[in-house]
Amino acid sequence: MEIKKSTISIYRLFLEHLIGLSVAIIALIMVFILIVSISFQSGIVLQANYTDVKLSKLEDTLTENFDRTLLPPYCSYIVVDVNGEIIDSDMSKKDLEKMKSYLLSGKKSYYAFYKEISQHNGNILIIKYDMLAHFSNPLLHKMIPYPELFTLILLFGSIILFAVITASKFSKKLRKNLNSIVTATEKIGVQDLNFDITPTQILEFNTVLNTIEKLKVALSSSLKEQWDKEQQKKSQLSALAHDIKTPLTVIKGNAELLAESDPSKEDEELIAYIQSSSDTIEKYIELLMSVVNNNSIHIDKNEISLKDFLHNVFTEATALCKIKNIAFNLNNTVKCPTIYVDRDLLKRAIINIIDNAVRYSDKNTQICFTVSENESYILFNIADLGKGFSEESLKKATQEFFTEDISRTNQHYGLGLSFAKAVAQLHHGTLEIKNQMDTNGAIVSLKIKNNI
Repeated sequence: MEIKKSTISIYRLFLEHLIGLSVAIIALIMVFILIVSISFQSGIVLQANYTDVKLSKLEDTLTENFDRTLLPPYCSYIVVDVNGEIIDSDMSKKDLEKMKSYLLSGKKSYYAFYKEISQHNGNILIIKYDMLAHFSNPLLHKMIPYPELFTLILLFGSIILFAVITASKFSKKLRKNLNSIVTATEKIGVQDLNFDITPTQILEFNTVLNTIEKLKVALSSSLKEQWDKEQQKKSQLSALAHDIKTPLTVIKGNAELLAESDPSKEDEELIAYIQSSSDTIEKYIELLMSVVNNNSIHIDKNEISLKDFLHNVFTEATALCKIKNIAFNLNNTVKCPTIYVDRDLLKRAIINIIDNAVRYSDKNTQICFTVSENESYILFNIADLGKGFSEESLKKATQEFFTEDISRTNQHYGLGLSFAKAVAQLHHGTLEIKNQMDTNGAIVSLKIKNNI
């Protein structure tokens, strides 16, 4: 991956956004200061000491004669005589109580101020006001009684808005540059390695992408090597299957000659078994060649007798077990007399499992073949007393061409359980492998759907 774009680090990108936010906040504060200054100078907003200054100028006038129209806006008053009787007032009862408390205790409120003016006629004028800024326009004053607080709230709200916008832009920039990493990992996740990595504008992200590029190349090389090995194995299997045909033809020819030489009854049975097994081997070779060359299996389902099918399996399985003097036990609990399957495929799948069990069982042991039903499914369970599956085999034994030197799948091409699984799936079923809990050995369960 060639990085042609100019890149920056995440630290620098963050610093740029932080500086931009700081500049915006400073400019915002300066604008607010300018607006406030113009508001005060133009008289739109009255300064906090406006009332106090105005009353100081009117004190002499109010001493001579009180005229309520002369009072500054947003203040209230009360006029009392020498006996303390109220002559005139525009204060509310609440303000009157506060004023009395002030007169008696002399304590001033944080926001309320009082100015006493002794008039020449002996009356006392008390004016209540505050030291806060107010709009000169009554309507604006009614809507926004405290411009200072409103200005602070508006300023902090604007700062928060600017911060959110800056964070959003920073996040959007990161997400945009992250798309290349997300796309690359998703492609690798689905084993699609035929893609080009697009560089980003962020240095750290490009470092990650360079690592992903190396990983992609390594995975591509590994998959190619694995594919070459599988092709080599398939070629070996194809050659092996072809080579077996020659001795098999010799065996079949000799068996036919023996059958024509007036053999004894016992020899006839053995010759018939040799001929039957030779035909079965020939079918298996043809099927193996089809799987290796086309990687597909053709299924031809028919309704067959379960009893006859199990008898054929039992006969062939017993012959396999005689090699190691293994007892082969068949237990059928299925009540249905017929099953709808591909006879040859299912038989081969079961024989493959039994052959696998025989290969890894000790001499003079036993293999149990149990056939049961569960709703619309038929279950074929093969349990042996052999070595059991290794941990890796439990995960990979049903994979095509899987072999493991220390497992029960050594010294063969790794197609037995893989083929059995494929047959189970063709019959809308499953293949499950596990080890027995109470004894040594393994259990392989082939489940198929019986749709008649």
